[in-house]
Amino acid sequence: MSKNIKYQFILHTIVLVWGLTGILGDEINLSSSKIVFFRTLIAFTSLLLAGFFIKSISRLTPIKIFYILGVGVIVGLHWFTFFHAIKVSTVSIGVVCMSMTTLFVSFLEPIFFKRKIALSEIVISLFILIGIIIIFGFEIQYIKGIVFGLISAFLAALFSVLNGKLIKTVSPFLITKIEMLGALLVSFIILLFFSEINSKLFEISSNDWALLFVLGIVCTTVAFLVSVWVMKFLSPFTVSISINMEPIYTIIIAVLLNPSKEKMSIGFYIGGMIIIASIFTNAYLKKRKRKKITIK
Repeated sequence: MSKNIKYQFILHTIVLVWGLTGILGDEINLSSSKIVFFRTLIAFTSLLLAGFFIKSISRLTPIKIFYILGVGVIVGLHWFTFFHAIKVSTVSIGVVCMSMTTLFVSFLEPIFFKRKIALSEIVISLFILIGIIIIFGFEIQYIKGIVFGLISAFLAALFSVLNGKLIKTVSPFLITKIEMLGALLVSFIILLFFSEINSKLFEISSNDWALLFVLGIVCTTVAFLVSVWVMKFLSPFTVSISINMEPIYTIIIAVLLNPSKEKMSIGFYIGGMIIIASIFTNAYLKKRKRKKITIK
């Protein structure tokens, strides 16, 4: 096995692990707010332990720390809306709505990085929007899940763009550790809002505890650390294409595990295919654009 294939295999394994996130959220018999709280608590604790072995040389000002904590709050809200979307609809609905992140990023990036909106991105975004409209039309019973899924996609796009600016000056590990603290804090506030801070908070079955630890450590901490490491050996285009496979992996696994619940209308699959095809087309166009710039 060549080194490139080895690293691609590792990356796809990580993407597959990320794809399990929605399925685990659906299987855990807790509210969305509790899932996010325990996920962030477990992940933050494991990151603190990992900090003894991973040293970061970044020195942060109080303003920068507060900024990163703010991004972490967005991450926490993203996870809450994502899990809630799955709880009130299906895993398939949740992950397909998350594909809208591409559309939101195409409009947020020019604002934060002060560049013009590319025509190709507008066209791709319109196709993604068409895919979502088709799903809306055929899966109207899941309207609440779709709305929360779209909110989650917007929040994912927002923190991705903000992280794009942070990564230039702060180490990825430090960003994640502080953001996880921000996500933990906002998840605690959400628990307070829903009056879930009580004596029954830690009354969780052994099965749910096991799933929470998988979600917090394997799908969050380990997946992040390995993904950062493997990105040193693969091109950005390869990474982006691989990450775009996450919805496909998730839907396939969800259908195999729970075919009765995840069985959707033909409109869902048509809309989903339009969205996924649009994402891959966008990645291909960006690769061509980079090649042209390199040639010049």
